[in-house]
Amino acid sequence: MEEELNSIRKELIRTQIIGAPGMILVGLGLYGAFGAKGNAFHPFLNDLNNCYTILAVGGAIAVWEAIKVAQLTKRQSKLNKQQNR
Repeated sequence: MEEELNSIRKELIRTQIIGAPGMILVGLGLYGAFGAKGNAFHPFLNDLNNCYTILAVGGAIAVWEAIKVAQLTKRQSKLNKQQNR
């Protein structure tokens, strides 16, 4: 059981590392769409279509991460309850 808990912890860390670029993309998309007002630090972010695409891709990664973390946390919680009995 301890091996499975360690496996879940490793998977959680891996999922969070994979999900980090998604949050960065969301941040960049929001900055380009609402914050830069045509004067972004990179010309790519001045185009609203690019910003919406970045938001969509980043959002999809973030949703995947949230679902995966919820599943792993639920499994981890169930194992912890079994272990504490």
